[in-house]
Amino acid sequence: MEVNVTVTLGDKDVLAGRLYQNVRHGDETATFSYAPPYLDDPRAFSFAPDMPLGPGSFHSSGLRNFRAFEDCMPDRWGRNLMLRAERQRAREDKRTPRTLFEIDMLVGVDDAARQGALRFWDADGRALSPVVSGVPRETSIPSLLASADLAASDMDADVRDLLAAGSSLGGARPKASVRDEAGYLCIAKFPKADEDAIDDVCAWEHVALRLMGECGIAVPASRLVRVGGRAVLIMRRFDRCGSRRLPYISGLTAVQGEDGGRYSYLELVEFIETEGADPSADLRELWSRALFSCAIGNTDNHLRNYGFLRDGRGWRLSPAFDVNPTPGAESKFLATGLSFDNREAEPEQAFSVAEFFRLSEGDAQKIALNMTRVLTRWRGLARADGISEASQEHMTDCFEAGIRKLRALC
Repeated sequence: MEVNVTVTLGDKDVLAGRLYQNVRHGDETATFSYAPPYLDDPRAFSFAPDMPLGPGSFHSSGLRNFRAFEDCMPDRWGRNLMLRAERQRAREDKRTPRTLFEIDMLVGVDDAARQGALRFWDADGRALSPVVSGVPRETSIPSLLASADLAASDMDADVRDLLAAGSSLGGARPKASVRDEAGYLCIAKFPKADEDAIDDVCAWEHVALRLMGECGIAVPASRLVRVGGRAVLIMRRFDRCGSRRLPYISGLTAVQGEDGGRYSYLELVEFIETEGADPSADLRELWSRALFSCAIGNTDNHLRNYGFLRDGRGWRLSPAFDVNPTPGAESKFLATGLSFDNREAEPEQAFSVAEFFRLSEGDAQKIALNMTRVLTRWRGLARADGISEASQEHMTDCFEAGIRKLRALC
């Protein structure tokens, strides 16, 4: 298979290179090379640190070495939908389900909802995967939630409406791309079918986003809706500016990492120092997010939950996303540690590395003091989002312990 790869430069999709797939004895390999005219374009940039601009080809087993492509591929939720949709089609056609290779996953994503500014085209100039019915409107959320619930309980359920709603967004929880009432592309995050009411995960994520915003941390526009009492979080996509697509890479791609590996914020610091458009601002922002994660026990802070958007000068830290408090006051451990040898989710650990983020002790204390004041409002925000008293009590130790630890450092 041969696929043309474009990237949005300004307001136009520009041919940036070609991706070739070969399958031999069931083993998939892939080759990518930048297009010569793209290399001559002064606006050109490398897709990822391990795909530098230049002539020649990059090679990979599957697509594992093409991290920039992996960033716009399906997550676990999306891959599961694609596999199940293929089985559904095979049953209808009375045939054996075909093997889906990595490139099938890549080009199978709905083009309208694909993350970032990379797009993929066949030899006839058709976008892959073509949009069949368009991104659903926000009014479709109840039916999409019902479909997600059915998919969780019935392995033979038809999941193609969920697949059409977009599947390239990160994470394992059920989700869909939707357009809000103003026409903006958004992601709708659903509760799991078997989620306990006391957990109310989407609502607590919304509380965390609102608290971060009040701390001065960049977050996407978001709101919470209730469907039959269950919380659905709607967040505006930050990789779109109107109809224009913005180049995006994950933090994992930025540090040239592998899923499941152990990494440190200091590796993101190195990337920001060398590739960032505004290192001073983004390092302060990154440290604030790390401190916030320590304060609320956001332990799922792996590097796919960090991202970068490209502007005319380099990469900028994207707005924060996938931030969740963890119940309890006991010691917690971060997926991405503050340093290379310590993963404790403790605010004092953030202070111990503040200098690497271009922060003085006084700067760090000011950020922590403001964060302490903001976090004291957690219960009011929880009530405003309709979170039950039982769920609030379940989360009390988490927030109060974080507030105490921050106060001790101010």
